[in-house]
Amino acid sequence: NSNSKQAKILILDLPHLPTKELDNLVIHCSTIDELLARSAENSAFILIIACTSEKLTELAPILTRISIDTLYILNTGDEIKHFGESWWNKTTIVYNEKQLMRHLCTKSMLCFYNEGLEHRKTGNFGVANVCFLDSIRALNYSAKFI
Repeated sequence: NSNSKQAKILILDLPHLPTKELDNLVIHCSTIDELLARSAENSAFILIIACTSEKLTELAPILTRISIDTLYILNTGDEIKHFGESWWNKTTIVYNEKQLMRHLCTKSMLCFYNEGLEHRKTGNFGVANVCFLDSIRALNYSAKFI
């Protein structure tokens, strides 16, 4: 077995984001409790979370209980004041949905590519090639948000 880890993107209360192209990665959560449950179910995955600045105050207390790779905050005008938190260095603030989608697509591309490299190391060339193709697909999709 390889060390390859798949990624999951947990998106909090942004149901209209055009994530269909990233469908096998994305889990839309409508509440904090649902996000917490999905993060526990998917704890073996690389976890990426996206939320609005409006939801951050509610989300912040549970972020220390979740092992996250990256947090994307869509700034909707709310004050963001969590700079000292342990997860802050994993945080990227974006200012519109196109920018958020671009970040989610390129992050997906990197995750697929790294997963492919891990499979290739263990001689799993078929699976590696599927990961590399998914990586290219995610990169191509990101171009729609430029």
